[in-house]
Amino acid sequence: MITRRRFLKREANAGFRLLKNMENVMKREEERKKKFSRRDFVKTTAVGVGASALAGLSAREAEAQGTQGALQYGLVTDVVVVGAGLCGLPAAIEVKRAGLDVLIVEKSYHVGGLGIATSGGSTLGGGTAVQIKGGVTNDTPELMYQDEMYANDSRGVPEIMRTLIARSPEHVLWCEEQGIVWAPIGAGVLRPPIRRGHSRAQMPITVEYPSQTGGWIWVFKKEVERLGIPVLFDHRMTRIHRPHMNGPVVGIEVDTPQGTINIKARKAVILCTGSWVDNYRMIQAWDPRLVGPDCYGDGGTPCDGTLFTDSSGDGLFAAADIGAGFSDMSFATYVYIFYGTRSYWGWDPPDFTKGNNQSRRSLVSNAAEFQRVILVKNDGVRWINEAEGARPSTPGRGGYSENPENPYTATYLSLPQPRNVWAVTDADGVAALNWPEADIRNPNPKRTPMLDPACLAIADTLPQLASMMGIPAATLEATVNRYNGFVGGGNDDDFGKPLPLYKVEKPPFFAAKASLIRHTQRNGLRVNTKSQVLAQSDQLNGYSGRAAGGSVSIDSEGVIPHLYAAGEVGNALGWRRPHNSYAYYILVARIAAENAAREISLA
Repeated sequence: MITRRRFLKREANAGFRLLKNMENVMKREEERKKKFSRRDFVKTTAVGVGASALAGLSAREAEAQGTQGALQYGLVTDVVVVGAGLCGLPAAIEVKRAGLDVLIVEKSYHVGGLGIATSGGSTLGGGTAVQIKGGVTNDTPELMYQDEMYANDSRGVPEIMRTLIARSPEHVLWCEEQGIVWAPIGAGVLRPPIRRGHSRAQMPITVEYPSQTGGWIWVFKKEVERLGIPVLFDHRMTRIHRPHMNGPVVGIEVDTPQGTINIKARKAVILCTGSWVDNYRMIQAWDPRLVGPDCYGDGGTPCDGTLFTDSSGDGLFAAADIGAGFSDMSFATYVYIFYGTRSYWGWDPPDFTKGNNQSRRSLVSNAAEFQRVILVKNDGVRWINEAEGARPSTPGRGGYSENPENPYTATYLSLPQPRNVWAVTDADGVAALNWPEADIRNPNPKRTPMLDPACLAIADTLPQLASMMGIPAATLEATVNRYNGFVGGGNDDDFGKPLPLYKVEKPPFFAAKASLIRHTQRNGLRVNTKSQVLAQSDQLNGYSGRAAGGSVSIDSEGVIPHLYAAGEVGNALGWRRPHNSYAYYILVARIAAENAAREISLA
């Protein structure tokens, strides 16, 4: 039996122990603050964040200790946007305008991703005010839908395509409100239907201001700054927190210069993490032809990391870990084959704060240039009708020679690796092509055009040229002599190259090596028309729960609550990489933000 005296003594001892424990906790917290104070955090990120500042276990530590559901968070906000690129910036803008707290985490040191370095200035619209003002009155969203589905071989998700295209007229006006100025257009400036299979009415809408490369990014960056939206640079998401596999997403884990922190999202996480084509192993899994010593990363960034390798697939892997599924990614990238360089662009030094106006340069790209060269492969023998390199793909099916299924690109990809393909010409050809001979003789890979010494050869004789190219001299001489004979006879007996043909006979002789440049993939996480990420496990229900006729709305599938994806990390546009896609990407980001803002806030 416990006496009152013993009871009071025991409670006093328990209270003393509790007090000591609290003192120890406070002491450890003070030590932690000395190592990583909130002021230091704000200073390192160059922003202020209206959120709590608590240290906590990393997700992996919590999981190991069985406390995944009781994570502590370094930051708390309503919506976390992952990625400060073409989708992340407008998504954050829309969330903020809805009256919610939002922050952006960005693993690089600058906004924009690849969009700031390689983005063009045009987009697509159907029945927009811009077209009507320019005198184009025979276009409609329905025509645009038909054109887009034709261009992607009907492999785009119809419901998503209709959702995006129905909002096209409104979205063009929204872009104007952000500061985009469209160039004047007229009924007579339509691109030919062969461009992407578009009907007589469909056209790209070109940005007049800001017109420089990355111009979209600068417009959105300015608005993000005006709204005071925090952007945390050098913050790489490593994990999405979903404590229960049937429950909602509650936040993310992020690696920072000061260590790992957790960020809680009361309403949603929006993934805008972009492409994955810098990820060698992932490319190898989806299309082994696109990896090898002549293959380079997204936007032409060298795979040795001398510039940057942003397109690593972070969002895909983190979402897959919590039950998301992938759509068809077998069309891994669209492909540029560049001659004389291994990069899509170049600068010295890189400065993304001022924009990047330097353009790509392949020494061979258009029809006239392919007519002035012969293409030889590893053994010094021609391998294709050179005119195929500038020929559009199947009429109406989009592309040009950059799509992997086109004859020129597909044949190149079928060559044995390591591929050693060169474009060969002579002194007359260089003059006609207007090649920068001085830069070829003294290439500087840090100056535009970014010519690479490893991709150039110049010699007074064909045997010397062959030695520099690393191919058999006798074979190259025989190939050139045979081709010159075709020129004299007025017919290419081997491949049927169209006229005019030009001999390769006047020294010095020049050669530019081909490099395959992977640039942006198609598809990614499966999403619905609200940009919600779909749950992979729900696909099992498609086996026993088929609707009549086997057709089930994508919006009826189960989702991962409070998780959204937009842009290249999602699956909005079907299997083939189309151009002029920026408006689509921005719109799916807006849709994600609109729906994320409507979520019921988590405690």
